[in-house]
Amino acid sequence: MSISLFNNYLNRIYSKFYDICYENYKGLTKNPRWLLMRKIARFKTGRAMMIFFLKRSVKLYSSVLSESDCYFPDVNVDDVVNTLKTEGLYLEINLPQDIVKEIIEFAHSTVCYGNRKTNMGFFYAQKEQAQTKSGKHFLIGSYFNTSLLCPAIKKLQNDPKLLAIATKYLDAQAVHQGNLMWWSFSGDITYRQKSQAAQLFHYDIDDYRFLKFFFYLTDVDDQSGPHICVRGSHNKKKLSHLWLRKRETDQDISDYYGSESLVKICGKAGFGFAEDPLCFHKGITPTHKDRLILQIEFARTDYGMQQDFRAASLLKYI
Repeated sequence: MSISLFNNYLNRIYSKFYDICYENYKGLTKNPRWLLMRKIARFKTGRAMMIFFLKRSVKLYSSVLSESDCYFPDVNVDDVVNTLKTEGLYLEINLPQDIVKEIIEFAHSTVCYGNRKTNMGFFYAQKEQAQTKSGKHFLIGSYFNTSLLCPAIKKLQNDPKLLAIATKYLDAQAVHQGNLMWWSFSGDITYRQKSQAAQLFHYDIDDYRFLKFFFYLTDVDDQSGPHICVRGSHNKKKLSHLWLRKRETDQDISDYYGSESLVKICGKAGFGFAEDPLCFHKGITPTHKDRLILQIEFARTDYGMQQDFRAASLLKYI
């Protein structure tokens, strides 16, 4: 085995060990119920049993729709839900351009935080100066308190069409779990850094059933960090993916699911899609242009672990 391959192997072992320790520490100190869910929900049978025992009545989505307040009047709820059930992915839930403009203006006029650290605040246009001043290399730049600071995002998380889709897909009244908006910065990074930035194949466990909507806020092509989803992988995983949950290699995913199952998602600013995050997915590392993306998540239960809220007293500018 070459030194390079051996180092990559050690990096993968270290990354897995660190992730396990961090997950257990976070769950035990912040929300043991969330941690228990994470242990059970990786298994399809476990999810089905818990959903059965936690069964809730469904609020009919037709009763909450108001097209005048909806960003997506042409999106058909049944089409989205049926496609999600079989493929785990639905494309073309696109934002109006005036909303895209409003959110981008917010992003450029609001402090983001390097590598999600609350003491590493800077304006996007000042990233290079912030890195030099802090002595840190930023993989991502995240925003906090988005729904409190940006009316367009607040309205989007309450959009009746998104709520209708989530409610029907979750088979329970959809609960807003949280928003995330972040820059993925271009450049070469290490394996460990890719793991930290969610740029290796993985799947999420945020509830027994949950759903995410993603919206590109910059144009995304092959060189600017397209999202990749493995179609159908929310319904099928091999045992090692369940018992040894970790970041997976491109080769392992391609060998098991077939390269035709990998959907690389490119699109102009405003392009949106829905995804069951139990599908394997990743963001490709941008090489030439930074990517800005917004994520809005719904679930059956809010464990208080996915929100982007941070107290103003914690947020520090570099």
